Amino acid sequence: MLPSTGARSPLFLLAASAGCILIFVFGFLAWQSPSRVPFPRGSTHLHRIMSSDNTAPISIHEIIRLLYSPLKIAPDAPTFDESNGTLVKLPEHPRYTKPLGKEILILDLDTRPLKSTADYEKGKYDWRKLNHVSGGVFNHYAYALVHGYDYKFVHAQEFPDRHATWIKPSALANQIKDYKFIVFLDADATLRHMHLPIEWMLNYWNIEPRHSFTMALDPWDPSAPQYNSDRFNRTYTNTGFMVVQNNDKTMEILKAWHECPEDTRYKGCSEWKQPKFHEQSAFGEYVRYDYEDYIMELPCAEANGFPGVSISNCQGKFIRHYWFDKSLVKHDFRENMMQAITLPIQRIFAENSGGVVVTTGKNEI
Repeated sequence: MLPSTGARSPLFLLAASAGCILIFVFGFLAWQSPSRVPFPRGSTHLHRIMSSDNTAPISIHEIIRLLYSPLKIAPDAPTFDESNGTLVKLPEHPRYTKPLGKEILILDLDTRPLKSTADYEKGKYDWRKLNHVSGGVFNHYAYALVHGYDYKFVHAQEFPDRHATWIKPSALANQIKDYKFIVFLDADATLRHMHLPIEWMLNYWNIEPRHSFTMALDPWDPSAPQYNSDRFNRTYTNTGFMVVQNNDKTMEILKAWHECPEDTRYKGCSEWKQPKFHEQSAFGEYVRYDYEDYIMELPCAEANGFPGVSISNCQGKFIRHYWFDKSLVKHDFRENMMQAITLPIQRIFAENSGGVVVTTGKNEI
């Protein structure tokens, strides 16, 4: 995955242990109590697990969908429990009331192949040894499965004269024509609540049709205000998480951004071919000033950073970006998955008094 900027495949399918997955398959189907479930067939044996009667292959896509079915939030749900009873409210008259499905693309970009893929092909796949890059990609891919979005991992060619992160504008331009929205994340960025759809967040942030780009601000450190600020001392937006909307201005902005280092339209932009923060600095120093009306800047607290970070108030309420302790990327993914896996297991016990749960009378023989 791309190196992180700013102050900051699908083979995740075997990430949860085989035991937990099998417990879920049998337990969850029992909880729903159908005699036969019409699961679609997976495309390869890697993407399916056999059902209990050993006749109908169960697509991993369907397993993920079923896991999250009781957890998912509606796009226009009035409130969302963000953290242990802390409710976040949508504004009145939300714009998106139905899932957008395949109109949304979750996008990963990299100039390198996933190490976990190479390990798997050698028979050495081990979740415990997975690096944060694959952990982040797995989070993004699983999120797309949960909500029925499209997903792509684009393996791009490096530029001969620019840092690898400069592939973002051209890669976005090559994909946006086929979608209403692209949600791009760096490998060290995660979707904190995998059951919360993008549509809900678009409503919460009041993303309008005119907004070509939505990005979170970087932290602002009063002791070093220039570190994450442009030449006018204005805080950069972070390109580690972007929502790109397909409208009349989007391609124009992407072209201006991609060509910025050529010093034609923006004199001096070539300064950011290699130094930090590469394409992010170029966007913040030049491009955004020409397209203010088409860019939504989000608070750092909502879509950047993570709990425990010592700078600013960037706590990653909805999107977390682990600039420093990147091992927490895997922690985020694991905790999301285990919540989904263990909920139906717990429900089996809670709703099966007299079945799995037996209450005895006196302790007598």
